[in-house]
This record gives sequence, C-alpha cells and structure tokens, in this order.
Amino acid sequence: MPTVREIRDEAQKQGMKANSLGTIFMYLNNLEEKGYIQRDEEKKKRNISLVGERKHAFVSIPILGTINAGTPTYFAEENIEGYLKVSSRLLSSDNIFGLHIAGDSMNACEIKGSTIEDGDYILIDPDIAEYRNGDVVAVIIDGVATAKVFKRINSNQIGLFPRSKNKEHTPIYLTPEDDFIVKGKVVGVLKNFR
Repeated sequence: MPTVREIRDEAQKQGMKANSLGTIFMYLNNLEEKGYIQRDEEKKKRNISLVGERKHAFVSIPILGTINAGTPTYFAEENIEGYLKVSSRLLSSDNIFGLHIAGDSMNACEIKGSTIEDGDYILIDPDIAEYRNGDVVAVIIDGVATAKVFKRINSNQIGLFPRSKNKEHTPIYLTPEDDFIVKGKVVGVLKNFR
C-alpha cells in the first residue's frame, strides 16, 4: 500500500486540493471509521489496507432469451440461455436479468450513453413497477417480447415507441383489455462486439 505522502502526491495529480498531510490523515480517518480501510499500528509505513475481499466485484446475470427490437416476433420464453459477467457496480438491483436484442427498432435509443443495437444485451430491472414517459421497457404482447419507449397516452392507453434510424418501424398502442405485461425497465446495455 502507498504511504501517506504518496497518497497526497497522487491526489494532487488527480486534481484534488490536498496540500497538507493533515488533510490526507483526515480522509483516511473517515475511511477507517466507515470500515473501508484498516491500519496496522505495528507498521510505521505502508500500514493501510483495504477491508474485505472483492469476491462480489462481478455477478452473473441470467440471459432469459431474445427480445425483439422491431415487430414482436420472438415468443417470450424465460429459459436461461447463459450468463453475463457484469460488474456489480453497474447494477441497481439483485433481480436484474439480461435479454439478447434482435432487430433495429431501438438503434437510435441510448441508455447511459450506449445505443441498443441488434445483437446487444439489455439489462432489465423487474423491480421497477412505475414507468415514466420516455422509459425503455421490456414488454410481452400476446406472448411475444419487444423493447420500446414507454409513453402513457391517457388513463386507458399506453404507446410503445421505436427509436430507430430505420423509419419503417411504427408505434404499438395498448389498452388494459389487450394481452400484455411490462416485464421491467431497461437499465443498461452491454455491447456485443462479435
């Protein structure tokens, strides 16, 4: 581990205004109180170590099938087709699952800076039950799955809108009488560079 002086020097290189060692000691004391680091009192130098293992740095997200980004044509079957290794820092929930994208109706849509392209994986959070206009959602309509932009038209109608460079795609309008279920909100995109 670095010395306190090395920490100060690196902090300054990163743009942090930490001119005195006292400031660094204050930050280290706060980190120690919060349980992020521990100091070995027997060592005079290099006595700082991180607390805990990093065993949960990556998690396995199940891929539950393919979802269409176009006209809904893939039957929604929740079979685990594999797993994606994902940094736990990218996840907002423990119940997130992945779906493989087929189609181009969402290729002009960005989620956290990444577009949704044919062949990519989208991460779905099924715990989010309130959808706002503009949220990208995974929806099963008459047994087939699609990903679209959600918009509440009125109290009895929602619209699912493509966001595509291909202008052939059209919206889908649904009422409570239709056979559909919103499975969750799209919270991330993992690019597939194959």
